[in-house]
Amino acid sequence: MSIPILILLIVLGYLGYLYWHNRERNVRRKKAPVLLEWCERVLESVDETGNVVLNVLLKINAFVVAIVNVLGVLLIAASVHVLNKVPWWNRKRKKFHKEVKPKIRFKTWRSFVLMCVVFDILATLLTCYLTGIFREAIDTIINFSVVVEGHQFDLTYLYFERLFDFSVFVETPILAIPIEILLCTFATKASWVNWQQYRDYNNNEAGDDQFATLKEIKHQYVAIPDRVEKYKGVSGVPVAHIKAKNIQGFQLSALMLYNNKKFAKVMGEMEEKARLSGYKAGYYYIEQQTINVLLVGTTRSGKGEAWVNSSIEVITRAEDPSSLVIADPKLELNQMTYKTLRKRGYDVQVMSFKDMDFSMSYNPFALAIEAAKKGYYEQVQALVNSVSEAIYRSPKRTGGSQEYFENTSISLFNAIAIALIDRAAEAMQAGEDDAWDTVTIRNVVTMLTELGTEDVWVNSENKTLTEPDEGAIKKNKLTFYFDKLREANDKKYSKFREMADINYRTSDFAGGETKGTVYSSMLAGINLFLQDNIARLTSKNTIDLESFGNPRRLTIQFRSNSNVDLPNDYAFQRVTLNFYEDRYDRRGRKQKPKLLIKNARAMLDEAGYMTYIVKEKLPDNFKVVATFKDKINNTVIQEHRYLFEGEKVYERNEKGGFKYDEYTEQKELIGVNMNILKKPKQVLLEKENIDFVYSEKPIALFIGLPPNKKEYGSLVALMVDQLFNANYDRALDAGRKNVRRVQFLFDEFANLPAIPDIARKLSLALGNNFQFMMFVQSLSQLVELYGKEVADTIIGNCSILGLIKTNSDETNVKFSKMLGKKTITERNKATNPLKEADPHINERGIAQDLMTPTQLATMEAGEAVLIRSVKAYDLQGHKVTNDPIRLMGETEMPMRYMLLKEEFDQKTTMADIAVKAEHSGLDLSEISIAPRKTIVSLEEWVNKLKDGKLDSPFPMRPTRKKKPAQNVSDLKKEMISKVG
Repeated sequence: MSIPILILLIVLGYLGYLYWHNRERNVRRKKAPVLLEWCERVLESVDETGNVVLNVLLKINAFVVAIVNVLGVLLIAASVHVLNKVPWWNRKRKKFHKEVKPKIRFKTWRSFVLMCVVFDILATLLTCYLTGIFREAIDTIINFSVVVEGHQFDLTYLYFERLFDFSVFVETPILAIPIEILLCTFATKASWVNWQQYRDYNNNEAGDDQFATLKEIKHQYVAIPDRVEKYKGVSGVPVAHIKAKNIQGFQLSALMLYNNKKFAKVMGEMEEKARLSGYKAGYYYIEQQTINVLLVGTTRSGKGEAWVNSSIEVITRAEDPSSLVIADPKLELNQMTYKTLRKRGYDVQVMSFKDMDFSMSYNPFALAIEAAKKGYYEQVQALVNSVSEAIYRSPKRTGGSQEYFENTSISLFNAIAIALIDRAAEAMQAGEDDAWDTVTIRNVVTMLTELGTEDVWVNSENKTLTEPDEGAIKKNKLTFYFDKLREANDKKYSKFREMADINYRTSDFAGGETKGTVYSSMLAGINLFLQDNIARLTSKNTIDLESFGNPRRLTIQFRSNSNVDLPNDYAFQRVTLNFYEDRYDRRGRKQKPKLLIKNARAMLDEAGYMTYIVKEKLPDNFKVVATFKDKINNTVIQEHRYLFEGEKVYERNEKGGFKYDEYTEQKELIGVNMNILKKPKQVLLEKENIDFVYSEKPIALFIGLPPNKKEYGSLVALMVDQLFNANYDRALDAGRKNVRRVQFLFDEFANLPAIPDIARKLSLALGNNFQFMMFVQSLSQLVELYGKEVADTIIGNCSILGLIKTNSDETNVKFSKMLGKKTITERNKATNPLKEADPHINERGIAQDLMTPTQLATMEAGEAVLIRSVKAYDLQGHKVTNDPIRLMGETEMPMRYMLLKEEFDQKTTMADIAVKAEHSGLDLSEISIAPRKTIVSLEEWVNKLKDGKLDSPFPMRPTRKKKPAQNVSDLKKEMISKVG
């Protein structure tokens, strides 16, 4: 019985230590001490009944079970640590020890000085001892001849205390001083000989590279708890991990030493019963600066368990978390992290190319459509061109015929797409409410396949003929369509028609077989849009790309007149905005308003649009004052003042009450309803001219592109390209960087399609609050996908280049060279059979890799090396050397299943997530333009224009069954308008 009692006392003593250790810290944080918090957790685990006595017994039982499991965790973990010291249990061999250093080694000249001092002190003590002996011996000899009885030698001079008889220097200096000089000379000589013999001649002549020490890591990076607790500031990426000196840290270290499924399961169950899973087991050291990271890890190297999962967990736990774009081929990460991310306030979105009926909708033309609605012609051209470039442009520029067909395909694609935008703009004015829904890549494909493969007979006036007559010309229907657009533009000008015509003429120089090859080349790039599932997915848009980095955007169009052909006094002017909140006392009396945003400025474009990026979160009710009193503005508007009122709109349930999120238990925010309270007279500003996109949630987008569905890769590359460019453009309006950091986390980066201009994106990313974290199996994968020049640029733009483990010799050799070399002392021993007691030792300094390619190839689970190209200062502002980091032993990374079992729930399935797709069941004929009918109606309309009927309405499609919503913002606007 004594042993269990002793163990119990040890545990209680340790818990008491934890309580005392955390007491002051918790008082400062106004948080219950750890021990009390643990007791509360144990009590909360009890399901109380109506019986008071039974409740007490249940609580006592819960404490007994928890304490027993705490003891069990400690005992089992201690057993693993003890067994790990036994050779037959610990089968891990020693590594990285390729220099046998002598036991005695003097580093600097100070060692010689110290040795001289010590030896001289010993010489002085010996002088005292010998002088006393000599003096007594001389006295004995002299007295022996004089005194008859003889003189006995005083044996006390042989005692130990005579070493400290310094009186000899005064009583017999004639003996002491010469002996002292002789012994000190000998001592100094001995010191010199020993210093020369054991001196360290290694002065790093062959290399002085080294790994960063744990002390340096602690000074340079922020330490955060490795689970549960939020941490201050922006999100960061982990660079190292250390175990905490508590029960959980002790258990984690045991799991990292002995990784057995049954053992891990038992330890996990005991941890849960002990109510310890809600506490940290250690600390991650994270880099919170905006950096790009490239990690190399082959299959089964632990990169997913140790790095991908932990990075997602760390990033989403920050007080200011990043928006995430995650490449998740099997959507496993989405399923495991869904509940945790929702609890942390994330808007979790899924882009699935595996099951497209349960995916977000994505129309690549969505940004171009929004620009077209505002009359941004140049932006439309650029946005459409970015789509075609992403589809057709190869990352490896080879020149020759390939580049020619790429260029012509891009021009032809742009021409058809802009022609669709022109048709939608005209039809919208004519009353076709859903005209913008027809601007899809599917309709681009049908235009090409139906019109590009057929011919039509025309006469000299370019009018179609039923039967060819003399002088008739055979013309391709697609060419005929664009000819009609040109004729229409001569009578009724449209910038979109002009842009479409120019792009088509650029691609129409070829003839005969070459034109057919151009059409085939273009069709090959977008052939997949003939698939109905892809066509439906890309016909709607429920992803707001700009909200990833800029979730709050206030857009207002100011106009001085309704005629777009007349000058707008507000064009290119500057507006000053002030946001404030009305405040009232308890009696309802109005107080001084609280200023939320002071004197924020924004520029208006040529159409009078102002877009202001709001960084701060706003209260439920607020007001905005817009003024134009600025010396650079037109004098006619300098006295104009606008007052707007904003109100957050929350989703309601069937009973009319607020609807609460099942994970965060907060009200479901739809958006912001804006009203105009005051405006100058005779100005054109209606509620429809105001759009406030407002969200307080970071976004986590999981892109599921199965490895066997690479044909859909161009869509993924296009989405990433558009997402980056859209937020980059908005970042320029928000002080040159995104309000919220956008983190791209690409596992198996080389298995994704080539992302357009990835090298440029990496170089622009850091200054605009973008961050890329990429994982590849070897560096050669980058070369194979992007070419050597781009691959080198990618590597060069990554502040942290890490190696987890790879079997690529080329990659291991490159990392070994980048780590550098250190100087070691090579010692050679030469023996002579006749002088075995005096061997000859030869030493010389040689260069040795910090880690050889073989050592890199044999790194164990959790180990890694990180090469840091940029790390100028530590946390206190001192300059530091960016030595590489070796994660090994104390700093190695734990696996997800050892630490984050609750955060990553493997039981969640796609059925539990239930993604609602707006495009599911969409009838594609509802948004089709029917090219053959369209070309006929276009010719009729052009003929009317030629006849002078310039007011003739643009031909519309037949009446639709219903008006489908174009994107999620339209749905939100509809809900807000109902409340407003």
